[in-house]
Amino acid sequence: MHLEVPGCPVVVDSMENSSNAAYGAYFDRLYILQEGKIVYQGGRGPEGYRITELRDWLDQYRETMGKSNNLVINV
Repeated sequence: MHLEVPGCPVVVDSMENSSNAAYGAYFDRLYILQEGKIVYQGGRGPEGYRITELRDWLDQYRETMGKSNNLVINV
């Protein structure tokens, strides 16, 4: 993702699970944040993951980034 969408930071937990330990997360979730705001929040994992939904959002984002750098996607 980092290589395909420049300017879009990707944040993941370490293999030591330090974010989970620090914040007491019980369920995994997939999030997309833009300018400090959550623009996509997936369901509680692993049963609530909708990878196709996330992929669709990212595909839409990639398409709009190709058209304009000033476009904001509302989810």
